Amino acid sequence: MNSATILSLSVQELSERIRTLELSSTEVATSVVDRLEELQDELNTFVYWDRDLIFHRAAELDALAKVGDFAGDLHGIPLAVKDNFLTADCPSTVGSRVNHARGVPRTDSAPVHALRSNGALIVGKTNMHEWAYGATNEVSASGRTRNPWNPNRITGGSSGGSGAALAARIVPAALGSDTGGSIRIPAAACGVSGLKPSFGVHNLDGVLPLAWSFDVPGPMARTAVDLGLLLRAMLPASAVSSLSTSLMALDDLRIGKVSGSDVVVSVEVDEALDVAVAVLAEAGAKVDSAEVNNMAFSFDVWKVILHAEAAAYHTDLLTDQNDRYSTGVRTQLEAGRAIPAADYLQAQRFRREFSAQVLRLFDRFDVLLLPTLPVCAPPAGRHDLVVRDVPITAQDAMTRLPSLASFTGLPAVTVPCGFGDEGLPVGMSLIGRPGSDFGLVSLAARFQELTSWHESSPGLVTDLGERGG
Repeated sequence: MNSATILSLSVQELSERIRTLELSSTEVATSVVDRLEELQDELNTFVYWDRDLIFHRAAELDALAKVGDFAGDLHGIPLAVKDNFLTADCPSTVGSRVNHARGVPRTDSAPVHALRSNGALIVGKTNMHEWAYGATNEVSASGRTRNPWNPNRITGGSSGGSGAALAARIVPAALGSDTGGSIRIPAAACGVSGLKPSFGVHNLDGVLPLAWSFDVPGPMARTAVDLGLLLRAMLPASAVSSLSTSLMALDDLRIGKVSGSDVVVSVEVDEALDVAVAVLAEAGAKVDSAEVNNMAFSFDVWKVILHAEAAAYHTDLLTDQNDRYSTGVRTQLEAGRAIPAADYLQAQRFRREFSAQVLRLFDRFDVLLLPTLPVCAPPAGRHDLVVRDVPITAQDAMTRLPSLASFTGLPAVTVPCGFGDEGLPVGMSLIGRPGSDFGLVSLAARFQELTSWHESSPGLVTDLGERGG
């Protein structure tokens, strides 16, 4: 099997071929590492990888496979890891020059340990927005990540390296973290799929935090089916049993399309979403409007909590290494230090009230639907945008809609649902009840059975064979 074919396979497809010995872990690793190194200068997706380490582990996995002993459900599957997950065998920089982020710990973070235990082959650490504190992936000690669909566009962040590595067909799966959209933003901007799990089901040991009451680790992949495989592998058995495994069928599914004056999106995104909604309706879903009151205010309150919690974590580091932060991240952290405790507590109080309001919508609907982002990936370096005559910063444009699921702790999945006028991907998000993670993934997978947007590739992938990948 040639390299181009190997790199086009999903996690599910790779797993089937590795288990039948049609492919070896070493063959897969060779294709992945060659592709990574070929595109690194162009896209800057990774901050660390070690060829010798990768091939040593691949050889170990091949030896097991030859005697019918598979390490787990992800045996031999190449996986990229966002650089805020501590890893025992390589540095963790968190996209920062701050020294605290550069140590090599003795153990993996809990999500990485779970994935390795299930046979995943860790390829390396992906680039990210510094300390996960931004949604563009333009601010990193390793330089900005570039979008495979157009290198002059942002990838979105903060898991931008993971999103770009998937879109560029470097890896079939990646690990990201999400505090206000950091999985879903780059997934949508790069034309791949991503899941923000329900808050509280994952073990966050060894995941360097941004804001404790929002942070969740989650899977990124090119298909929703693969998201489900990765989610199951990431979770301890007790957590899997706590989540509903009920499938969501489209027949008579009640979908609430989030609407209201606070949902402002570009014409091209609106048109793409309308087509996607029509697909769901034709398959039997019942779609109605679901107005979320105070959505814009909830976004402002989310920022209060985010900044306060981030500042609390960084208090000592700011004192000792103030000059090692980028200007933008340092400014946000210092602003967070000025938030009074009373404001933080009132913000958490509003959060409880707002979340209860959103949960009541599930008396009428099975899922909520909205565009993942209000715009396609903006040009790099453009900090101010205008959406339907409404001025907005690029940072706020990327996070305003995704913050809804983060603020309420609800699970959310994003999948490609079309393209804008310049051929850039558009993403659609589905939000479910607490614990409905597997149901959401099954619904997204059904949507992908009916559509082909997730199969599309950026130009640098279309000529994969010619490029020597």
